[in-house]
Amino acid sequence: MNLIYLSTTFIKDNQKLSKSLNLIKKNKLTVNVELGSNHIYEKNYNYLKKYNFNFLTHNYFPPQKKEFVINIASNDNVMRKKSIFIIKKNIKFSKKIKSKLYTFHPGFLEDPIGKNQSKLNYDFVWSKKKITKNNYQIAWGHMLKSLKEIIKFSNKIKQKIAIETEGSFKKSHLLLMQKPVEFKNLYKIISPKDLGINLNLGHLNLASKAFNFSRKNFVKNIKNYIVAIEMSHNMRLEDNHLPLKKGRFWYWKILKDKAFENTPKILEVRNIKTKDLSHNLKMIINELYTK
Repeated sequence: MNLIYLSTTFIKDNQKLSKSLNLIKKNKLTVNVELGSNHIYEKNYNYLKKYNFNFLTHNYFPPQKKEFVINIASNDNVMRKKSIFIIKKNIKFSKKIKSKLYTFHPGFLEDPIGKNQSKLNYDFVWSKKKITKNNYQIAWGHMLKSLKEIIKFSNKIKQKIAIETEGSFKKSHLLLMQKPVEFKNLYKIISPKDLGINLNLGHLNLASKAFNFSRKNFVKNIKNYIVAIEMSHNMRLEDNHLPLKKGRFWYWKILKDKAFENTPKILEVRNIKTKDLSHNLKMIINELYTK
C-alpha cells in the first residue's frame, strides 16, 4: 500500500492552496496530500470536497488572516493561549475534512520574531537574547500544560494528533523536543494513545549533529510512538527541505524499516519544479515499494 504523502509546501510561499492541489491533480502526482503551512489565508475551503485526496493537516493549516507564529510553550500568556486556540481550531477543521492526522510543533523557548524567507533555510528568526536553563524549564512546563489542554480537546472530537520532532543546528538552544531524553520524559506524563510523534527526518539530521547523538538510536527509542514521518534532505547545517537523494543515505534504513510499513511518509520539500517533484516521488516509491 502506497502511503507516500506530498506536502503542499512545494510551491512558492503565500499562494492559494488550490494552486498546489491543482498542480498535484493535473500532473497526477499522488492522491495522498498533507495540507502545508506556507499558503495565504482564504475565507473557506469548501472546494476541498472536489478533490479525491486523502488528507493530513499540518500545524499552520488553515493559515490565519494575520500571520502569527504558534508557540504553545510561550512565556507570554496571551500568545500561548492564542496558540492553543488556533491549534484547537485547526484540529476541528481536520476533523471536518476527515484528515487522518493533525500534526503541530512543540514550541520554542522564546517567541520567534517571524519566519525566515531564505530559500536556503526555512527556520524561524529569533532575537539574540540569552537563553538560560531556567528558560528551558519554564518553557517545558508551559508546553506540557498546553499539550494536556490540546489532547483533551482532540479526544473529545476524536481527531488523531501528533507532535513533530524538532531540530536545528544553529538555533538548537531555542527549541524543545529535539533530544532523546525529552521524548522519554514526555511519555512519562503523556500517553502515546493521546499523542503520537511525527518524525521529521530533516530536523533529526540537524538535532543529532547539534547534540551529538545517534539518529538510529533516537528512532529506535521512539519507534512505538511514531505515527508519521516527514521526509526531506539537508546537509546538517540548515533546514533546507530538499528532495530525497538516491543512494546510501542514512534515512533509507529508517524508511525501509518494516515497523514503518504502514506509517504515512510525507515528502515536505520547498520551491521545487513539478517535473523534479514527480521524479523524486517516483524514486521514493520505487525505493520503498519495489523489491
